[in-house]
Amino acid sequence: MAVTTENTRDMLAKHHRDGAWFANLMVETYPNRFNDEFWTVWQSLMTPAFSDSPTVLDLGSGPAMFIKDLIKRYPDTQAIGVECAPYMLDAMGDLPKGASVIEADLQDPTLTLADGSVDGVIASVVLHEMNQPIRTLKEIHRCLKPGGRFYILDWVRSPLSQYLAAESDEALVFGDEMSVDELDSLFVHFVEHNRFSREDLAYMLEHTGYRIIDNTPLREGRFARLVAEKV
Repeated sequence: MAVTTENTRDMLAKHHRDGAWFANLMVETYPNRFNDEFWTVWQSLMTPAFSDSPTVLDLGSGPAMFIKDLIKRYPDTQAIGVECAPYMLDAMGDLPKGASVIEADLQDPTLTLADGSVDGVIASVVLHEMNQPIRTLKEIHRCLKPGGRFYILDWVRSPLSQYLAAESDEALVFGDEMSVDELDSLFVHFVEHNRFSREDLAYMLEHTGYRIIDNTPLREGRFARLVAEKV
């Protein structure tokens, strides 16, 4: 079946279940996810590659919290979100000067950006939701300037025991009280969150024209941070 934006929207809606609730969850959890530690790493690994007035893309930008925050912290930045889920687009509200959003499907994106026009890109918990991220990695490579950097933070493959210990209650999972729907949701998300390993992400980046400059396991190996540079 050909990939279409509608297919992707359906997939995201199934993954997020209640879109408006999930968008609100992204807003509520934003400060914990993009905390001082994150911005220290961003300053260290991303901004050295930026021009004085950089263009930064946020893939799967959700309710646009990152691009709004980025403009506050770096006022000379042109911050561009990329999003296709209607409930996320609805949740964005007014954007500050210097921020904008491209409505595009990351499964097969064609971004309205010139070759080599982007200084940096971030994909936070995005690639694990994709059946294949190859087209996205290639399109981002086209848009990045030589030496531009790509920051990835995502779920990566981990053992079921480790996943359940962090995301649920082992006694509840193997007991008799958890419903079939709850078990189904838990295991569907386990499969989605375990789509790629940290090595898989590095492999795909290296084969689409990037050099890995950081590859760090996080949260006992259930997450990973990779920063790659266009070569």
